[in-house]
Amino acid sequence: MKKYFIFIFLSLLLALSGCKQQDTGSTGTFIGGTDGVSVEFVNLAPSSQFNQNDSVRVKVLLKNKGETRVATGNAKARIFGVTLENFGLTQDYKTNLGPIEARGEFTSDGGEQEVELGTIKYKLPVINSEDYTLRARLCYPYQTKALVDVCIKSTLSQESGEEICNIGGEKVVSGSVSSAPVQITSITEQTRGSDQIRFDVVIENKGVGEVYPVNSKCEDLDNEIKRVENRNKINVKVNSPVGVVCSFRSGEPSAEGTITLDSTGKDTLSCWKNVEETVVDKLSLTLSYVYRDQITKQITIYQSRR
Repeated sequence: MKKYFIFIFLSLLLALSGCKQQDTGSTGTFIGGTDGVSVEFVNLAPSSQFNQNDSVRVKVLLKNKGETRVATGNAKARIFGVTLENFGLTQDYKTNLGPIEARGEFTSDGGEQEVELGTIKYKLPVINSEDYTLRARLCYPYQTKALVDVCIKSTLSQESGEEICNIGGEKVVSGSVSSAPVQITSITEQTRGSDQIRFDVVIENKGVGEVYPVNSKCEDLDNEIKRVENRNKINVKVNSPVGVVCSFRSGEPSAEGTITLDSTGKDTLSCWKNVEETVVDKLSLTLSYVYRDQITKQITIYQSRR
């Protein structure tokens, strides 16, 4: 009997330990992650195989797996990479006919919506069969938000022995950055002079697509020259604390400006603030941009037999 009670006691300890481990997930404001809006061809639209004389609908499914709501008409998709006239398709972008909700408290899986891209009516002669790669492009505006606990502390306050907070260590933790393909992957602090605190903010494209300025038009990005000129540009805005400015390459230090990611999809932005007294505060940042992604599907068109 004694062994039985010992067994029950140990089992309860393990169960409590398991509960504590489960509670160590995201504790911040956001769900977090590197997802934005995904795109995929709807099943059988098109079918992977069809006859030359068939009329085949083409549709894509957009799923918002990130934490930014996409308003009606803001997500744009079209077919590209083949001679569209031969398929009876146009190069016009089609848009979402309703908002695509973000992941959140009441929409844990995010919203989704189908977009009609036209109907394939292949016009050229087919001998036996023809294989093609059908490509769909998605273009949409998105944001990344961060709310990070920081220590506003100067060299003078350090020397006076104030221990309200510590500037050391990584400030980005689970739940402090919203789910989006562009991420703030690191924020570190150090004193700057006798009365300033400096923040080094690392920003990275963690998705598989490309990043463009927030005011970009999807149609313009189909132009190779404009696409190359504007690639990897992101608008960064400091919402709080008041008085934080950053060193943007184009102009005077400011609370808002544009950064350009390097060839590895990464950039470090340095910001700072004058310190009057030691306080714990929230560094709030918003990144705004247009994201561009694509998918492919192999199709085979067979000769129609009469």
